[in-house]
Amino acid sequence: MPQLLLIRHGESEGNEAGIIQGQLDTGLTQLGRLQSRHVAEALASLEVAAIVSSPLRRARDTAEAIAGRLNLALSFDDDLMEYDYGKLSGLTRQQIRERYPALTPSGILAPRDGTWPQIPGEEGRDAFLARAARAIERHRGNDGRIVAVTHGGFISAACHTVLGLDYLGRPARFRTANCSITEFVTDRAGNWVLRRHNDDCHIGAHTMPLEA
Repeated sequence: MPQLLLIRHGESEGNEAGIIQGQLDTGLTQLGRLQSRHVAEALASLEVAAIVSSPLRRARDTAEAIAGRLNLALSFDDDLMEYDYGKLSGLTRQQIRERYPALTPSGILAPRDGTWPQIPGEEGRDAFLARAARAIERHRGNDGRIVAVTHGGFISAACHTVLGLDYLGRPARFRTANCSITEFVTDRAGNWVLRRHNDDCHIGAHTMPLEA
């Protein structure tokens, strides 16, 4: 039975700095590398057919830790990348308020009164949803368990797609922790079903080192 495990990357330098990352390429923090080891250990007991990753460094470094533990080759898929926030990438929320006052008070991650703010150079929500749908669809006919390392925004878009929910009205419904697991399986008709979301029990206190 096809099974798709979406793994959010470990804590990144951008997460630690409190910036909007989007497709800005940032690496993992020391904590992020530790989280990656924890999720790799959690997946080591499973039979995994393949592992694929967003090419962005924070996802790639997380995926390399998993692939090394599982002794699998790693491939990359551009469709797994995070939403492109355009000119907002690299800015804190305070900087966004100062430089783009027209985006306030609507914010950048959720609309108010059904109206999305216009973000200079952004990817576009419809294009992002189509990209997420395309990425998960290509694995629906595969046999076995596929691990895909990606980003929080992508996982939210994928969950909305699978459940048929209104992404544009409430995109922040599915928040995910660093190195958490979201699982899709197929039903008898071959449709994706969300089995679990944001499972980070394997991370524990997030700072406890694994035994050598």
